[in-house]
Amino acid sequence: MSAVFYFIPFLIQICYGALLPVPKCKISDTKCLTASAQMAIPLFAPGIPEIGAPPIDEMQIKYVKVALAGLNLDVKDATLKGLKDAKIYKVRVDMEKKEIKYVFISDPWLEGKYTASGQLLVLPISGDGDVSIKIKNGEIDVTHTFDVVKNADGKDVIKLKGFSFKYDIKDGANYYLGNLFNGNKELSNALLKFMNENWKLLSEEFGEPVLRACIKIIHTAIKKYLYAHPLEELVEL
Repeated sequence: MSAVFYFIPFLIQICYGALLPVPKCKISDTKCLTASAQMAIPLFAPGIPEIGAPPIDEMQIKYVKVALAGLNLDVKDATLKGLKDAKIYKVRVDMEKKEIKYVFISDPWLEGKYTASGQLLVLPISGDGDVSIKIKNGEIDVTHTFDVVKNADGKDVIKLKGFSFKYDIKDGANYYLGNLFNGNKELSNALLKFMNENWKLLSEEFGEPVLRACIKIIHTAIKKYLYAHPLEELVEL
């Protein structure tokens, strides 16, 4: 549930330039890009308001809808935390395919408000209140597509287009929904026990819409960064 994404050093140098203590890499050097990206994460995570780049830790998610085997869960005004501690792997930029790829591993957690309706198995579900989802060792593989276009000065810049992702939650997830069944603790505890015992199955359903909302924000941030500086200033071509 994580996100992210802000993990490529040339994305970050856009605003910090020489002040950011990360090497300028050859665009084909995956090892250098990955190492520099890891160094840059905590500097990039708060966002850069001067160019409209939103924070990615803490990330604000206004709304996401989850449908799970008859259960409808609407999550609102959520905050996603933990991405600043992500570990980054395999940062790659393919200029022929026009793709940016990376893998990140994180232990993110989401907190917000929810409303629930429908049923899970044969049990009718209702509730509204606080929601918390904590992920342990989530691995997300992200691809951004792009075009190279000219900016107002006639210089080449990267303009991001779309994104796709795959994910695997490896070591567990914890779910909490407050005020289920109008505060009936017996029914609430039974449902939460079921959800947490079956975290792997639930994560396959819950993870996609939550991560999509997360990566959409990251994609927007990266798009702002890349378009702000000529490509030649960010990497060695």
